[in-house]
Amino acid sequence: MNKFKSFFISGILILFTTTHLYSFEDQKSELGFYFSTKIYEERHPVDNSFFMSQDGWMIGVDSNSETYSDLYTGFKTRLAYGQVDYTSNGTGTMAGVPDYQFETTGYLGIPFEGSNSRTTLFSGLGFRYLLNQMGLKASSTGHSGYDRESRYLYMPFGINYEAGSFELRGEYLYFLYGQQKSYLSDVSSNFPDITNDQEDGSGMKLTAKLYTEGGMGYEFYMDYWDIADSKLDTTGNFMEPRNTTSETGLRIFWTY
Repeated sequence: MNKFKSFFISGILILFTTTHLYSFEDQKSELGFYFSTKIYEERHPVDNSFFMSQDGWMIGVDSNSETYSDLYTGFKTRLAYGQVDYTSNGTGTMAGVPDYQFETTGYLGIPFEGSNSRTTLFSGLGFRYLLNQMGLKASSTGHSGYDRESRYLYMPFGINYEAGSFELRGEYLYFLYGQQKSYLSDVSSNFPDITNDQEDGSGMKLTAKLYTEGGMGYEFYMDYWDIADSKLDTTGNFMEPRNTTSETGLRIFWTY
C-alpha cells in the first residue's frame, strides 16, 4: 500500500509543477487507455493471517462523458485485460493467470463554480465485474486452479475539484452487494460450482488529472477495495474470505 501512496503523491506533484491554464468546459468527452499494477489478497477467516495473493498488471481502454449545468452528470466505463501471479499459503504458486475486468459508473451531482475553480459534489451507482481465469492450470505443487467471477454493485460518494488545467477527485465507495462464483467443476466434475453472496465492504478511488494542449491529458489514479467475509453458500460449506484489492495506474486520454 505504501508503494501505491508514493506513486499517487508523485503524480500529484508532477501535476502541480505545470502552469498551463485550462478554461472550464460545460461538457467533457474523453477516450483513453491505461496501464496499472494490481494486488489482490485474501485473509484467513479465523485469525486474519495471509491466505493467498495475486499480483500483476492490467492494460485497458476507457471512456468518460461529463456534463455540467445546474446539475452534474457523468458516465465512466473501462475494460481491461491483465495477468497476475498467484501465491498461496499452502497450494504453491502459479504464474501468468489471465485477468479480465469491466467497470461502469453513472454519476449525478451539484457543481459549485468560483472565479478560479469548480467544485462538484456527487453520488451515483456503479458495477464492477472481474473474471480470474485460473481454470485448467496447475500450481507449482500440482494443485488444480479454477475460474472465479466477481460482481460488485456500489454507490460512490465524492468530490471533484478543478483549478486551471488540474483536476483532483476522491470517491468513497459504499458497497451495496457482491457475488462471487467459483467454478470448482474446473478441478473435477464431481465438485459443484459455488456461489457466495457478499454484503459488507467498502472502497475508494483517488485521481489526479492534468489537461494539456492538443486535447490530450494524463491521469494518475488509485483504486482500493476491502470486502468482508461472505455468507456461506447454499450447502453451508463454503465461504469467500475477506479480501482486499489495490490498483494504481496511469491513464492517457484524448478529449473530443
